[in-house]
Amino acid sequence: MIDDHARMLPSRPTRRTKALTGVAGAFTAALLASGMAAEPAQAAAPMSCASLASATIANTTITQATSVAAGTTIGGTTVSTAICRVVGVVSTKPGEQVGIEVWLPTTDWNGRLEGVGNGGFGGVIVYSALEAGVARGFATANTDTGHTGGTSGQIGQPLPWVENKVSLKDWGHTSIHLMTVAAKKIIHDFYGKTAKYAYYDGCSTGGAEGMEEAEFYPDDYDGIHAGSPGQDYSHLMMSFLWGGLLPAENPAATLTTAALTLLNTAVLQQCEGSQAVQDGFLLHPRACHYDPAQLLCQSGQDPSTCLTAPQVQEAERLYSAVRDPVTGLKLYPGFVRGSESQWALIQGLLVGAYAQPLLANAVFDNPNWDWTTFNFDSDAFLVDKKLSPYINAINPDLHPLKSHGKLIVTQGWADALNAQTLPIEYYDSVVLDQGSLGATESFYRLFMVPGMSHCGGGPGPNTVGGSTPPTEITAQRDVLTALQAWVEDGIAPAKFIATKYVGDKPANGILLERPLCPYPEVIRYRGGDTSQASSYECASDENGFAADITQEQKNVLTDALIGDLQNLPN
Repeated sequence: MIDDHARMLPSRPTRRTKALTGVAGAFTAALLASGMAAEPAQAAAPMSCASLASATIANTTITQATSVAAGTTIGGTTVSTAICRVVGVVSTKPGEQVGIEVWLPTTDWNGRLEGVGNGGFGGVIVYSALEAGVARGFATANTDTGHTGGTSGQIGQPLPWVENKVSLKDWGHTSIHLMTVAAKKIIHDFYGKTAKYAYYDGCSTGGAEGMEEAEFYPDDYDGIHAGSPGQDYSHLMMSFLWGGLLPAENPAATLTTAALTLLNTAVLQQCEGSQAVQDGFLLHPRACHYDPAQLLCQSGQDPSTCLTAPQVQEAERLYSAVRDPVTGLKLYPGFVRGSESQWALIQGLLVGAYAQPLLANAVFDNPNWDWTTFNFDSDAFLVDKKLSPYINAINPDLHPLKSHGKLIVTQGWADALNAQTLPIEYYDSVVLDQGSLGATESFYRLFMVPGMSHCGGGPGPNTVGGSTPPTEITAQRDVLTALQAWVEDGIAPAKFIATKYVGDKPANGILLERPLCPYPEVIRYRGGDTSQASSYECASDENGFAADITQEQKNVLTDALIGDLQNLPN
């Protein structure tokens, strides 16, 4: 762990406070004025499932309340336990239609609420996540995020919900909150008592939703797990454009599967040697500075053993940060070395699925907007004016959450969508706002997962299945259970165990394991079987952390000079 004297940092004013006060603050005040009150604390007589259809839930219309037997299939998902299924719509203002479902175990309820997140553009109820929650005894809630439709889009597709500021805000900031307030009242009415604790679990857009809850509605949940959070969502869209632009202009720049394999192998070999090549991932990506120009084809060289000049240029572009060409301001981080095997999507496919439909409808008011014309100076400013305040979650002021809640963020080092270092950059900004690392890790911990892609997958140990408390007494826990131990028993997660199964199927057996250490600690090999987690330990990285904090302090100054309060550079 970092020494106490190294934990203390100079305090500084919270970044983006004015911007967020003007948008999120006013938005929050409007919601409070709408009458969305917290659930009553007193005990009451339980209601039958059917009678919930006529229950009085503020701003909520219950459209269905039915008893469902175990083994029933709902939306392609088989429910493992008997539940009361409640379907409803929350509306706090004209034009708002936030669809919700709350599944209530009829036996063996553990006394807790679990809110579960969404993916991509939302637009659907995630039945598999609801089932996973009730299977563990939670009363579980999910939302369609305020609109219906596909979780992704396509170039030229009109998205009316994006053009509507009410539904855009619901997707970007509010739907989980509205769902949660309603779910707490439904739980109280059905069981006759309030849930003892409330937890949230989501990844990708669901991770962003978790960060939105932490920042804007910190009283909703006692514990939050935000996985691979797309919390700087508007700038993430710029990253998708950045990665796809060169291949769109020159298809010869596309890094093919063979080229990515070649580049990835060279990176692994140079930075961590044959063990990394065998495993397929790096333990310490930020320590790697491989130059892809080393693979530039020479005259007469076999093209299968090298990269063309345009391909080298694309690799350099993906490693580099997205920048404003006029001010030089960093808009979004680049991808780390060692993640090359996951780059297929970032070279253009993500543009059509997310960036073009979202920006075309929300910013440029033209579904057929030509994304290759995006100006990373003037258009980036326009994005921050018209979109960022409604969908981003980058405010480092987490003091309200700290007063009662806990937050765990997990992020894969080989993420195929999000720049891997963004959660580190955000964590650093929170440390500066809190004044010390110790103050931050008392309620908020970040775990980086080597070789894991976006919310799973990838060449590394992508299943987070165990946690070791500070006592070093091994207890197999997933992140949600570790959150419960932290919230309810005061046992903070000091280490997780991540597992790579053969073929990514548990039934095939374990291929390898690695410990996951809370940032800024790093994984260090201490000898023994390289496939065993016990052969590694969590070690201090004081120099690296000091460099991170110094950089973040420079970022605060840059923000002040440029006046950009919607950016999270590092």
